[in-house]
Amino acid sequence: DYYASRGLGDVYKRQDIQSNVGVPALKSMLATQAIKKQLKSLLGERAGHFMMAIIQVVEGTPQLQQAEPQSIINAAIASAVLNLPIEKNLGFAYIVPYNDKNKGTLAQFQMGYKGYIQLALRSGEYKYINAIEIKEGEIQGYNILTGELNLKFIEDLDKRLEAKTVGYASYIEFNNGFRNTLFMTVGQVKNHAEKYSQSYQCDLRKGYSMSNWSKNFDAMALKTVLKLNLSKFGALSVEVQKALQTDGLVVKEVEDDGTIIGQFADNTGEDIEVITDIPATDEDRVELLRNSDILKIDLKKEVKKELKIDFDNMTKTDAATIQEWIDKEIDRKMEE
Repeated sequence: DYYASRGLGDVYKRQDIQSNVGVPALKSMLATQAIKKQLKSLLGERAGHFMMAIIQVVEGTPQLQQAEPQSIINAAIASAVLNLPIEKNLGFAYIVPYNDKNKGTLAQFQMGYKGYIQLALRSGEYKYINAIEIKEGEIQGYNILTGELNLKFIEDLDKRLEAKTVGYASYIEFNNGFRNTLFMTVGQVKNHAEKYSQSYQCDLRKGYSMSNWSKNFDAMALKTVLKLNLSKFGALSVEVQKALQTDGLVVKEVEDDGTIIGQFADNTGEDIEVITDIPATDEDRVELLRNSDILKIDLKKEVKKELKIDFDNMTKTDAATIQEWIDKEIDRKMEE
């Protein structure tokens, strides 16, 4: 049992977390030695400030006060693993309440578009990265094949702010000169939200305004065009990969090494879907082949046999597993 392994078994025997919610219950859980130890191991001296930030976020979000305290803490820890602040006004990462029909209110971790920009910049690969709203009359031309977007911006910033938004665009440019623009119309973004956000579907169906898409459409749209651009064309550092895999997750567990485990809580299916891994790139495959040269083996054949991994269709996690296997095989060869 996860909670027992973390020293929380007695806590859960004494109180029913599903019914014991709110700020007092959250403070009580944060005060347990198991939680303090976990936060200390992940954050060091920042642990105390981080716990205060969690409490402040929940105090300022009435809906979160109905959420299971452990799910709130787990979502916050996911942000800490990425070294992003959770204060709402900063816009880097959020703890968002989500209603699960079987488990009640849970906390969900969500990235902000500023968080993606921050993580991408840390990689040192990018010269420029941004996402903006496109206003009516600004589009002079758009090449669907190359992605080139010809814009003439409204120079008066006050007038631009008041102008009708017709779409959203993200732009990335690497230090090596590669660049890409991804543009989506308002209609395309809405279709994307309707397809992938179960809570937004519920809003549209019942006339509610409860989801993040309903409350903060522009911010969610900017995040969408930037996230899609990064996932398709970006230089995926370990941090960006983890962000892509964690965004929208109800976090079940954060392991001691920072590995985040959980399930998506907002999708088009009836059941919550387990998060999927990011496909490996050709660069990943080339690096693995180069690193295994000393072994003088057919790497594709060996990993298929030993690890049951299809080298040509592997994920990033598979690539890490293969590299670990290569390292062990090299060590074994050196000992012979």
